[in-house]
Amino acid sequence: MMRAGAGLLALALISCSPPEHPAKANIPPPPPPSVAQAGCRAQTSHDWSAVGSQYYVVEAEIGGEDCASATATIRIKSRTGVVLFEHSYAVAQVPLAFSPNGDQSARRDEIEEWATNAADVATADSLPAWPGGAARPPNFRPVVNRNTYESFRGMGGPMFCFPDDGESNACVAMSGDHATLLGSRTPESE
Repeated sequence: MMRAGAGLLALALISCSPPEHPAKANIPPPPPPSVAQAGCRAQTSHDWSAVGSQYYVVEAEIGGEDCASATATIRIKSRTGVVLFEHSYAVAQVPLAFSPNGDQSARRDEIEEWATNAADVATADSLPAWPGGAARPPNFRPVVNRNTYESFRGMGGPMFCFPDDGESNACVAMSGDHATLLGSRTPESE
């Protein structure tokens, strides 16, 4: 009986011993740094509490094969998620917001700043008047006709402006769940 017990004990010890060559886990190696860091991506989203208890969501994102040739998109949504305004730009076209030598880290900071309202006064009535007979208002390049422009000025509703080239800020006027790109504020010297 004692020999049987010793035999069982020896068998138990052998079965608990680790194998001489443990099995290796089949874990793939990480991708090379150039593959893992390919592309340029950044995004942001925040609530915009406009005048007259109107609330919107401003989103912006950057995407591309590299940061120098990436595309930036800005959009304004209703609180229910309906896209009211959206526009895309090559980052190279908007040097006022995006450095030509920006990297992934810089793009994250730049997209946050780009999606912040650049209007000194965030209402359309702060825009310059468009005098009758004038080709355009002073210091503004409109993309709408005079009647539309003056109508939004008269309503005095919310306005969101953001850099759209090297010197100007595009301005989007809001009226409830409608957004209209009015044009771009330009430097005062123009």
